[in-house]
Amino acid sequence: MNDFNTRTTGAVAPTDAGLRDFMLGTYRYMAMAMAVTAIVAYFTGQAIMANPALGALIYNPITAIATIGIIMFGFGAVGRKLPSMSMGGVLTFLFGFAAFMGLIMSAYATAFYDPYVVAKIFFMTVAMFGALSLFGYTTSFNLNAIIKYAVAAFMGYIALAVLGMFIPALSVTAGGPLGIAINIIALAAIAVIAAWETQNLKRIYYSMAGNAAMLGKMSAFGAASLLLTFINMFQILMSLFGRD
Repeated sequence: MNDFNTRTTGAVAPTDAGLRDFMLGTYRYMAMAMAVTAIVAYFTGQAIMANPALGALIYNPITAIATIGIIMFGFGAVGRKLPSMSMGGVLTFLFGFAAFMGLIMSAYATAFYDPYVVAKIFFMTVAMFGALSLFGYTTSFNLNAIIKYAVAAFMGYIALAVLGMFIPALSVTAGGPLGIAINIIALAAIAVIAAWETQNLKRIYYSMAGNAAMLGKMSAFGAASLLLTFINMFQILMSLFGRD
């Protein structure tokens, strides 16, 4: 019996250590990409303050629709080609995506928003995202059972956000009881997505254990997906709590 227990412990420990390294590596990539997003957002924001016309090119309905299309196409294309891509190619996608999101997020680095409020909500997002990731990592509940509803709700939120650019009364950032309710639903949806992504990374690790090259690429690709989720969560929290 003692021999059996010893072999079992010895078999599980490397797997757990490997999973820990994989997850830490993914979040390390995410942190690096987030730094790129912040740097690009800051310098683009400074450029917008010096030349307000530049802001008009970035913040308009056509750009918003194009951004959604670019993100969906980019993730879809890279996801399909991931097995044949080099690690350098996946990292180029990750940091290129991070820089692109920096352009989109540059309004938060300008005088349009109170820096104190932005910082407060950023750390609120970090705390919430971290708690949800920990939940996704530790829970035994299979989030696949509810993820489709969360994704559907969040896509509905995106559709309303775009529609609100053309019809201001429907804007998700306009405030009022309806706007608050929509953002709360969106926040619940993105919370489920954040926890599911962490849980899904665990499944990916176990399905590809032993394939170090593919795990490395999945780590960087997963970091890009986590970054997108974090940014969406931040924007929703800004809509709820970032008003004057």
